[in-house]
Amino acid sequence: MVGADLLQQGLITQEQLNKALEVKKQHPSKKLLDILYDLKYISKDIFLKELSKELEIPYVDNLNEIRLRDIKIPINVLKQTRAVPVEVKYDKVVIAMEDPLNWNAQAYFKRLFPDKKLEFVLAHKEDIEKVLKLIENKYQISQIINDIKKELKGEDVVAGHQTAIMRLIIYIIKNAIERKASDIHIEAEEEGAIVRIRIFGTLYEFLDFDDDVFNAIASRIKLEAGMDVSEKRKPQDGAFSLEFNGNKFDFRVSTLPTVWGESIVIRILDKRNILKKLDDIGISDKNLQLLRQGLSKPNGIFLVTGPTGSGKSTTLYASINELVGVETKLITVEDPVEYKLRGIQQVQVNPKAGFTFADALRSILRQDPDKIMIGEIRDLETLEIAIKAALTGHLVLSTLHTNDSVSAINRMIDMGAEPYMVGASLIGVEAQRLVKTNCKYCIEEYKPSEAYLEPIKHLLPKNVKFYRGKGCEKCNMTGFAGRTLITEIFLNDEKLEGMIAKNKERVEILDYLKSHKGFKNMFYDGLVKAAKGITPLEEIYKVAKP
Repeated sequence: MVGADLLQQGLITQEQLNKALEVKKQHPSKKLLDILYDLKYISKDIFLKELSKELEIPYVDNLNEIRLRDIKIPINVLKQTRAVPVEVKYDKVVIAMEDPLNWNAQAYFKRLFPDKKLEFVLAHKEDIEKVLKLIENKYQISQIINDIKKELKGEDVVAGHQTAIMRLIIYIIKNAIERKASDIHIEAEEEGAIVRIRIFGTLYEFLDFDDDVFNAIASRIKLEAGMDVSEKRKPQDGAFSLEFNGNKFDFRVSTLPTVWGESIVIRILDKRNILKKLDDIGISDKNLQLLRQGLSKPNGIFLVTGPTGSGKSTTLYASINELVGVETKLITVEDPVEYKLRGIQQVQVNPKAGFTFADALRSILRQDPDKIMIGEIRDLETLEIAIKAALTGHLVLSTLHTNDSVSAINRMIDMGAEPYMVGASLIGVEAQRLVKTNCKYCIEEYKPSEAYLEPIKHLLPKNVKFYRGKGCEKCNMTGFAGRTLITEIFLNDEKLEGMIAKNKERVEILDYLKSHKGFKNMFYDGLVKAAKGITPLEEIYKVAKP
């Protein structure tokens, strides 16, 4: 029945059904639905919907929102029953199970929660496995936390040799690095504290502990980062370095006082991730050609735009990595200098000490540079000096916070720059966003919902297919393997320079770029990548508009 239903709905082909039935003959005990999924003929969503229909039991397709700290059931029980509590309330408990018809498991949970109403729902075995691994990870570190509590009894956290504290810090950092995290968040809450790690732009809960352990960890991190350990009422910044598997990692630390205590964020700085070539950061061929064309200009301003966390620094570093050479003097102005590079003079501004971007730029222009990179243009003074440098024979690279490439023109004029100066100095603008890439080990075909397909039907060929990662051990059950860029770019020309000088409206400039320069926006660039199976379609909608 299942195979016939899927065939009738057009979700599988007759050839796929025949292949699955052949496998079924070899493995009679295996369900046809499982075989179709294992052969990647159906997606996880279709699998859950069909099994839910067959069992007449509701299903959940996302267990990412589960709060691990709320799960108090022993890990061995959860592994044995292949179940995890999804929702625990005073009168009701919802339990997600790989097999909701496991009567022994149901009986156990009924004994465990005798006074609560129980609801058993279906979840995919891979989602269950992902949560069980996270819970098991939590149990593994409980011994380290117990050791910390023993050490804290009668000992000074700062002065003593807190080996267990450092073990826990290294454990957190090492796991974050192995999972390709960019940031670690250690946050005080009303009761205890929580650790979350940001992987490919999304925060995942990692572990939690009580106030005593949090205070010890916070003090040790501040000590390592060169901060004032006793200062808890003011924000602080610091840094430290550690080596893992022969690779040196730098860590930038920021603390912030909150109503429940301090929030600590550790940014992981890995030179392997930042020192990339332009060919390796995911820019499409046409846009990469335009970018290189812009970078080849002897003078002018080239801007990279996007929100915080959109990969602007990586693009800038990849650009200067291509420009640096013995015959070129390249100076950067940064706040802060995240990565120290050979062959480049790097300047770190210090606004608190009165040394701003504008101050640094004025000094740099007396250092006979060929090319200048400004971490960010934040004010009119910096912008005016950058324009002056561009008009006096220097190539200037910098960033702005704008939603798209064309908006950078309006942003500079709104900051107070004269339109004709912007037009005369601007080489071009590249806008970008980061999207998650599918894991190649668990990629599967799927059909996005009509809400995503309807607005773009006119842009797609009829038989286009979309793909996503279903989650596996290789990708820590996330379905993703990394991130790539979606971009849009335009280069200035004589006609556009005149339009900018006359302060033409954004819409008019955009129309010119589309009709005369073949300009394609970021969403289109992302759509092409989704159609190639590089990223799920939903990822494009998260960061760009059609």
